[in-house]
Amino acid sequence: MAKKHRYKVSITQMTINGGYVYAGYSNYRGEAEFTSTYNQCHFDDKTLKKIKGGSKGGNYSGVEDGEIYRVMKHEKL
Repeated sequence: MAKKHRYKVSITQMTINGGYVYAGYSNYRGEAEFTSTYNQCHFDDKTLKKIKGGSKGGNYSGVEDGEIYRVMKHEKL
């Protein structure tokens, strides 16, 4: 089984219904689990997928809602 990585994170939602929001819309803090390649992030009930090259200030997109998020890792757990 692939190794998972756990971090304390800050997550900022950068879009609402696909429209960019300057400086973000919602902020979340807590613990997230990343896959071994960091291509997916699991935070609370959200699954986020890595955006290659970034988009609209974010680096992950929501699998369920399609919104753009900026994920910042702070401390490995």
